[in-house]
Amino acid sequence: MPFSRKTLPQLRQQIAVDIERYSGQAASSRGDIYYPLAQAVAGAVHGLHGHLQYTVEQLFDQSADDTNLLRRAAEMGIYRLPASRASGLLTLTGNNGVSIPTETLLQDDNQKIYRSTQTVSLTNGTANLPAEAVDAGAAGNLTSGTTLQFITPVSGVDTQASVTSLSGGADAETISRVRERLAERRKHPPMGGSAQDYIAWTKSAHADITRAWCTPNALGLGTVVVRFVTDNLATPIPTQAHIDAVKTQLESVRPAGMKRLEVYAPAAKALHLTLTRLSPNDDKTRTAITAELKDLLQREAKPGGTIYLSQINEAISLATGERDHRISLTDDFTCAAGEFPILGDITWPTA
Repeated sequence: MPFSRKTLPQLRQQIAVDIERYSGQAASSRGDIYYPLAQAVAGAVHGLHGHLQYTVEQLFDQSADDTNLLRRAAEMGIYRLPASRASGLLTLTGNNGVSIPTETLLQDDNQKIYRSTQTVSLTNGTANLPAEAVDAGAAGNLTSGTTLQFITPVSGVDTQASVTSLSGGADAETISRVRERLAERRKHPPMGGSAQDYIAWTKSAHADITRAWCTPNALGLGTVVVRFVTDNLATPIPTQAHIDAVKTQLESVRPAGMKRLEVYAPAAKALHLTLTRLSPNDDKTRTAITAELKDLLQREAKPGGTIYLSQINEAISLATGERDHRISLTDDFTCAAGEFPILGDITWPTA
């Protein structure tokens, strides 16, 4: 039978009754001689019960607080991933032969600062400059075409640089993700290079990675192919920065005798949908349907997998407010090996 913790009023009443029984003095009402003693003892006992309850919660991964969860995870070799810097390439223009030295600083319109990581020289009036964000975090990611300004102008180089790619920046890993990785580690202990090991190693490479798949012997005996996605970003297809982080991590932990390791980003295959009938056909229902379809893909999508027509119809039917619908899709949505389904354009019925 489970222990039922008493509330503070119940403890006050019990202690007051015990004092009255053994002392013969009143202790239940304000003004009674032993009333303050009953209140003080009840408060202390309630606090001790609370501490015992807290201590028991720290014995289990699902209920441990943040500090103790990180301790438990560290005992299993799982450590919280720190924030990572965005990195990539900038396109510069200017005079031929001009060099841009390492540690040259640039900034965007929001005052985020970036630095060059290599010395490059302009050829044919242009150059690709490797760069990274000075501060770690997801805020350092910039879309292609964003303009940066040199903090200190470089003679012979235009004052503006264009972002080719600046990605891979991520905030520190969330506690919920550490808890999830710890649960997977307990469920799938290390096996010296099993498929599940590669999945765990991949997730430990970058905080953005949500799911991973390992295909042993995909390129011949002794080979391993790893694919992964970043579901919580604008697109689940990982960037080159994510791929580089995974390669670095896997090369440091994989078995030494394996023949070949390849890390690929899945090729996106868009699931376009046309709804020929929808009731009610309003913005609220459309938003709910889009959210349900995204959730379906986040749960069921995998490289080379199939999203069944029945699952798509079910997801639409689960949308809040939806009463009736028809879609033009007549068969399952299948992906070839290496392809990954993402939600494409949704065409709604005319209002």
